Amino acid sequence: MQTTRSTAATALSESDIQAYVDGLLAPERAAEIRRYLSERPDEARRVAFYGNLNRQMQAGFQDADSEDRAPLSCLRLYGALVAGALRWRARVFAVVLLLALSAAGGLVWAMHVPGEALEAAAVMALQRAGATQTVPTSDPDGKSFADAPDLSSVGLRTVGRISARISPFARAKGFVYRSANGLPAVLLSVPDLSATAQPQWQARRLGVSRVLSWTAGRTRFVLAGRADTRGLMRAADLMTAR
Repeated sequence: MQTTRSTAATALSESDIQAYVDGLLAPERAAEIRRYLSERPDEARRVAFYGNLNRQMQAGFQDADSEDRAPLSCLRLYGALVAGALRWRARVFAVVLLLALSAAGGLVWAMHVPGEALEAAAVMALQRAGATQTVPTSDPDGKSFADAPDLSSVGLRTVGRISARISPFARAKGFVYRSANGLPAVLLSVPDLSATAQPQWQARRLGVSRVLSWTAGRTRFVLAGRADTRGLMRAADLMTAR
């Protein structure tokens, strides 16, 4: 005897299955689909999966309606985690930025050179140069003074190279000159990140010495010599005119 399958086999569609799991079919059509599924276990498992998924979705919508009482959904939990991570990264960035600014400020402070300290160093170097009867006419290594500012046009010739510690983080470097009347003059320069531009030199007397100072390109300059040293102020004019 040949078994006759349910007539629902040729008419069952995805919309029928969806309506079936939603409970929207007429009783007669629902009974046909149940007979159809009883003959096809694979289809029955698929429809059961749809039914389970449908119940989960409905439960999710109900939870959304009672959001105040429901726990966080996966999507909301993920959003909360992302927002927390972004806030944490923002705090870390702010701390790093603050530390970088503090380090930069500390570096500027450490590199700061008080004008009085540089002037005092120039006057001390001038006194040593005046006390030395013989000043070397070339570098200790036998090199020329090609990197020294050429002040020969105002009567100052380079005769030595000097350096002086201004602070734990700053060392001034410069040159010793001799004027036409045989007096020494000292030029010192030192980088200073905190220095403001002062292209016009300023002069003041320190005892018998005259000190001329100016700032160019974040570098402080001091030219010191005795008040009667020839060409001193013209040398400052020449250097600040560059």
